Amino acid sequence: MVQIETDVLIVGAGPAGASLACFLTHYGVTGLIISKASSTVRTPRSHYTNNATFECLRDVGLEEECRQLATPKELLMYSRICTTMGGEELSRTYNCGTDPNRYGEFKKASPCEQADLPQSVLEPILLRVATQNGFRLRWDCQFVSFHQDETTSKVHSVIQDVLTNQKITVISKFLCGADGARSVVARELQLPFNDTPGGGLALNVFVDADLNHLLTPHSPGLIHILLHPTKPQPDFCSLAIARFVKPFTQWVFVMLAKPNITAITATPSEILSHVHDLIGDPSVKVTLKRLSTWKINETYAERYTTPGKNNIFCLGDAVHRHPPFNGLGSNTSIQDAYNLAWKIGFVHQSLASLSLLDSYTAERQPIGKAIVKRANDTGRMHAKLFSLLGVPNPDTADKLQILSRLGDDTAQGEELRLAFQNLVEGLDVERHGFGIEMNQLYQSDALYPDDETGPPPTNTGPPEHADLYYRESTYPGSRLPHAWLRAPAAGSKEPMISTHDLAGKGKFTLFTGIGGKKGWVEAAGMVKGLLGVEVVVHSIGWREDYRDVFFDWGRKRGVGERGAVLVRPDRVVAWRCDNVGGGDGWGEKLTRVMARILGR
Repeated sequence: MVQIETDVLIVGAGPAGASLACFLTHYGVTGLIISKASSTVRTPRSHYTNNATFECLRDVGLEEECRQLATPKELLMYSRICTTMGGEELSRTYNCGTDPNRYGEFKKASPCEQADLPQSVLEPILLRVATQNGFRLRWDCQFVSFHQDETTSKVHSVIQDVLTNQKITVISKFLCGADGARSVVARELQLPFNDTPGGGLALNVFVDADLNHLLTPHSPGLIHILLHPTKPQPDFCSLAIARFVKPFTQWVFVMLAKPNITAITATPSEILSHVHDLIGDPSVKVTLKRLSTWKINETYAERYTTPGKNNIFCLGDAVHRHPPFNGLGSNTSIQDAYNLAWKIGFVHQSLASLSLLDSYTAERQPIGKAIVKRANDTGRMHAKLFSLLGVPNPDTADKLQILSRLGDDTAQGEELRLAFQNLVEGLDVERHGFGIEMNQLYQSDALYPDDETGPPPTNTGPPEHADLYYRESTYPGSRLPHAWLRAPAAGSKEPMISTHDLAGKGKFTLFTGIGGKKGWVEAAGMVKGLLGVEVVVHSIGWREDYRDVFFDWGRKRGVGERGAVLVRPDRVVAWRCDNVGGGDGWGEKLTRVMARILGR
């Protein structure tokens, strides 16, 4: 059998696998990506790209290229519930951080804005960067099995060309399974899964249809929930949700099948006829591009690797599977990859021990579990709303009567209106769920919280606020707070720079202020000499390396001016201190912290 030897074998070329390869190239890691598919995806699939994911893309220099190909959030402004695309509108709500009451909150929390970036656009960018920087890519190639060499710990994987049936052995230092909801790597790794039964079946209908006359200039909405109450709903569509791919000429109509439907048996012409009904304007020409079905899952892995095999990992949909509510799927997958990449990179460069890789499951599995719950809880909230409006009712007369009752000047009408409003407003946890997107608080041995005198930060207010609102902190395990800064000599026309731009880039970063720079630069020099790891030091303050022009960093840093905030390459705070104390010099303390984080 032919053998190939490489650093990393990545199974799967979707958002998780493609981004992992892209991120790994920044650590000098090369490898092989294989995919059972014949190309990048042909349908848009995931599309909403949140602030946290754009921050990852920004760190590797891809934000601007991706943003130029994305739809800006101004065109994502509304989410609507209506009878048809051109029919009666029952509600309109702000979407994707555009609510005037919360716009400033989103703006101040990140240097990046959300946008609509379909998977079909993002994948080619990530794969191009990966393959131009040391990775090889093989389509039409499936993963079969693996075994681990007990002497070298290298992974021997058998892959197979699906066109020729030729089998090849790939010997790699690391194996990463990003092969989706039917992950063979997860199966071979015998990962335990928590799987909640139920779910259902859904159909994505990808079409060309020019709907500009129905949406512009006053309805630039991303999401349109379509009730279509005037006809009995077909088995394949109890309810439809339309979203544009290219405004406003290319669309995906997501059709949720009726309960207990296990297969879509309708013909393409029948499905296309229903799309015409959902649009509500018979003059619109609709061209079918592609149909695809998917299952509504509520599944997450209990761990992302197996004890004793800490150079084999799974990520993305291979370990967390859920419906697209809240738009968390590919975002979480890319952030899985971002977390894993620096750890593989440091181990590959012999800057960290293999134990650092144990922190991947410890940090990312709780996130995967949380987003699976959030997406399905949001789905259940939608189900309550649909039930209130009579969507599951097969009797069109009853459904029309419910809609009519929304306008009745009666106690029953008022009660229905209030219930409808409460459910619509409750779904703000989907439209503006900034907390579930940004509030990751890692807990692992790759952090140093020992000097903290208080507990980890928590959100105030009712429990749902944890998913609604971002909680900024420099407590170890938190994402680095964003603050705009200026270089001392920067003129008024020069762009500001974010704290995020000073961190990342494959290195550890230490932020300090007036009175701290000399000591922490010397401490970083000791770390470099003893551990071989570079720690970049930036001092923020009056006439320091950077000016805190809006005083935001001073409010967010959580330590005094001479103190330190140590940030990992994934822009997560690893440690902070106000005063070294304990008889240690700054260099000794920083060296001990870094050695613990890296498992040295």
